[in-house]
Amino acid sequence: MQLNYLDWTLQEAGKKYDVLTKHGLPIFVMEPVRGGLLAAPGEEAEALLKASRPNDTPASWAFRFLQSLPNVYVTVSGMSNMEQLKENIETFSKSDPMTDSEKAILQQIVDNMASFVPCTTCRYCCGVCPQKLDIPMLIATYNEAAREVTWYVRDVMDSLEESKKSQACTACGACNPLCPQNIDIPDTMGKFSALLEKKE
Repeated sequence: MQLNYLDWTLQEAGKKYDVLTKHGLPIFVMEPVRGGLLAAPGEEAEALLKASRPNDTPASWAFRFLQSLPNVYVTVSGMSNMEQLKENIETFSKSDPMTDSEKAILQQIVDNMASFVPCTTCRYCCGVCPQKLDIPMLIATYNEAAREVTWYVRDVMDSLEESKKSQACTACGACNPLCPQNIDIPDTMGKFSALLEKKE
């Protein structure tokens, strides 16, 4: 199942965990760092984590959260390089479950992130989009813009042809049934377009 400290409440993964545990079903975890989001949760979140454990990375916090759940048997982590592989091995080579105060820090981060659109870049939506939009990229940029329309957001959007921007979404809705996160994609595209227009 998809399980991480953000989805514990955002997608009620905690309730799903309890049901599986009650029925004696061991849990194999996917998306432990939420498609990379929890490995780079933003400057404010990272500052909170560093203040508590200066030598730990944001990713290790996400993994230690899972170590605190006794019915998690396997954690499937996507890794991009040898450094990440070594870090993950080091994290899981010892048992280091979270304290209540550390869980409170994660909850504070979740409260700040809960307004994010929970895209995990599965790209199921892209194959049916008549406009051939890179929907995960647009959602990721929207999440960035929702905090602040930075130069980076402007640069990304300026680099796109008009036919590839959020404004090109026709709101046909073909993408919505395929989204495992139950995101209302046309609504998100509309919000993104409105946000960009408001900031111009």
